[in-house]
Amino acid sequence: MKLIFLFLIINLTSFSQTQEATIFFNDGESFEGYGSLRNNKIKFRLSLDDKGEYWDYETISKIEFHGFNLTETYVYLKIKENTKPILIELVTDGEVSLYKQETTYSAGNNIQTDPVNFGKIPSGAGLAHTTSKTTSYLKRETDKLPTRLNGIIFNKWKKLTIVFLSDCPSLIDKIKTNEFREKHLKEIVEYYNDFCTEL
Repeated sequence: MKLIFLFLIINLTSFSQTQEATIFFNDGESFEGYGSLRNNKIKFRLSLDDKGEYWDYETISKIEFHGFNLTETYVYLKIKENTKPILIELVTDGEVSLYKQETTYSAGNNIQTDPVNFGKIPSGAGLAHTTSKTTSYLKRETDKLPTRLNGIIFNKWKKLTIVFLSDCPSLIDKIKTNEFREKHLKEIVEYYNDFCTEL
């Protein structure tokens, strides 16, 4: 049935960026094709000759983009109570998972844009006038909501990560002695999942 829906195309907007991708439905089914992200929705087509159909968290759990021996995964994740799930990059998955959200700010206009949501940058604001911020989140399989590690103004990633992963003393030592820094968050989570969880 879903395959039929994929062929029933609604042409709302064309995209210049479409990558090879696999789309995953909430019921476990998946299809290979081509996808792009916009306004917290996934535009997916089975072939480049097709137009495309939009999907969201009501039917889709995630999308994986493939290319250059690299896979990027975006999942629908609820990051705040009483809000809808948003598309966010899954960096590494396990008992503890790491997510990141890239946000671009347009200098002088105080306007936020999000690469996943393709918000508009005001006219006259070139690339030289923008800056990016990465927000990272940790989440255990049993958590209802993820824990935000860093903010726009205050960055408490170290303190929050130590509290979140406090049941792994060897890892905490590596964070406290700066062997692992914020840029190593992926390695921190992988270390925790590999060495600090019960098998």
